Amino acid sequence: MPEAWYMDDSSENPRSEHHLNPPQFVPIEKLYDLSKVEYWRMGTISPIWTPMTTYQTQSLQPAFKKSFTLCGKQIDLILGTRTEILSMTLRKKNVLSTKLLPKKPYKFPTEKSHNRSFQPKWITNDFAWLAYSASEDRVYCKPCWLFFHEGVGKGGHQNPGKLVSVGFRDWKKAKESFKKHMEKEYHKLCVLQATSFLKISAGKQLDIASQLDSQRTKEIAENRAAIEPIIRTILFCAEQELPLRGDHDSGALSLTRPEKKDEKFRALLRFRIESGDKNLEKHVLNSSKNATYMSPIIQNEVIQTCSDIVTEKVIDRILNAECFSLLGDETMDVSGTEQLSLCIRYFDIPDLQAPVLREDFVGFIPITDQSSENLANVILQRCDELNLDMTKCVGQGYDGAANMAGHLSGVQTRIRENYPKARYIHCASHRLNLALSNVMSVPAIRNCLGVVSQVVNLFRNHSNANKIFQETIQEHAPDSKKKRLLRLCDTRFIERHDSIIVFLELFECIVMALEEIAQRTWTISSTASTLHSASQKSEFLVSIVVWEKLFSLTLPLSIFLQNKSSDLVSAVKYANEVLSSLRQMRETANDTFTEIFQVASKFSANIFDTEL
Repeated sequence: MPEAWYMDDSSENPRSEHHLNPPQFVPIEKLYDLSKVEYWRMGTISPIWTPMTTYQTQSLQPAFKKSFTLCGKQIDLILGTRTEILSMTLRKKNVLSTKLLPKKPYKFPTEKSHNRSFQPKWITNDFAWLAYSASEDRVYCKPCWLFFHEGVGKGGHQNPGKLVSVGFRDWKKAKESFKKHMEKEYHKLCVLQATSFLKISAGKQLDIASQLDSQRTKEIAENRAAIEPIIRTILFCAEQELPLRGDHDSGALSLTRPEKKDEKFRALLRFRIESGDKNLEKHVLNSSKNATYMSPIIQNEVIQTCSDIVTEKVIDRILNAECFSLLGDETMDVSGTEQLSLCIRYFDIPDLQAPVLREDFVGFIPITDQSSENLANVILQRCDELNLDMTKCVGQGYDGAANMAGHLSGVQTRIRENYPKARYIHCASHRLNLALSNVMSVPAIRNCLGVVSQVVNLFRNHSNANKIFQETIQEHAPDSKKKRLLRLCDTRFIERHDSIIVFLELFECIVMALEEIAQRTWTISSTASTLHSASQKSEFLVSIVVWEKLFSLTLPLSIFLQNKSSDLVSAVKYANEVLSSLRQMRETANDTFTEIFQVASKFSANIFDTEL
């Protein structure tokens, strides 16, 4: 830090003060605290004392050193290099805003040859940009001295005059020289910079960096306003499961409806513009072809970014949990790609709120090798990507397949080898599904579902049959909210409950439609006749009522097991209650069968006008 040669000479006897409190070098900042004056005359402490030039090298490197006399407390200062002055905003401001003249009374030195001296009025009246140095008896141009740099003026080659470099003292030609200096391009530029500097210092104008930053902030805001409706439209399509792609999803977006219908995403953007979205309209009209942010690549990036944001928030909650469990199941997407669905079950404890048991999806993982070794590696790799601490994993939940549940080399065993606290629990919903599947070992029950499945396929796969079925419903069951039969789920037995319920509700219309189709000469007439006969048999009627009664007990259990807030204790308790009800039905088999038979007999009497 530059230093200053400081002595307090406010005493009436400066020389005695000099001996009592001799001058000393102090940092410039401390000097300012002592004197409260920004700029001082550099040279001598008094006209008759020894110049301080010998001390300058003790504190400063040789450089373009200048200072001005700011009238006030008389203190001599080795001000510092030009770089040091320019780096101090407050001092530059004071130099530019202060008339730098010696304090009155002051006698300006006179030239011996011309008997001329500096005239204070040049600063006070005519050339306020001048600054007088009493130690040198020279004047300088304040703006040029502070802001001059190489490469200004015509051709960028104007050299600074004496008013900038060494100081001007030809008082005979003073006014003429000052006027010529004012015409210099570099002077005009420096004055402009000085004016701008003072405005910036006063807070009336932003500096260049701030102006650039302000412009950049404005551009960012405009870009965000333009892309926001595009992102919202992509998210809307994703939430509503609307396809983003189409046959015509490239090129510029037309503000009017094109001859060829384009895809939903672009149509929704056009609808937003028609509804008054000016930001989007401006973007569409002004953006370049390679910056529309509407391409399939951008759509995928937006969806992936949203996925990353959601996943990050989920992981933040999981990382704050004391423990968690892994839930995984293999499935196949519409393209036929085998994939593993991975979820995390954990306790979330929001601030000042009750704990919440959560199950959050963390991704689909494509699977090409379904071996237990590969599946275990894939799960652990995904957990590592999510920065999960597997030492906190206390559970695993999969189906009962050998590659997942095997106690010798299944996925659960391989994971427990590294993380022994991750206890395996066979998925309760899968176990319920397996238990219900065992019912298919009873021929009558199996055949019943076969008839139901064929009837559903007949009406859903043949338009003529479906037309007759719909006309029958409209005529005989106009108040029914069910208008269409539901297919039987191939893998999840519990999902067949709704199919059975709808089938029984529309059973009378089904029989009447089958009978009418059987009387036609269509290729499906024989199939309809066979199904009509099968649906009249007592075996079928009793079996379908048994299915309905069984599902009425197991469906609530299945729904409970799939509830995110369910826990193991509650699940076992609920399952035991269902088992207790089934045991009671078996223990009172006569009463149970009588009830089932009465319902089946009612169907037979009302629909077929026969007794079982």
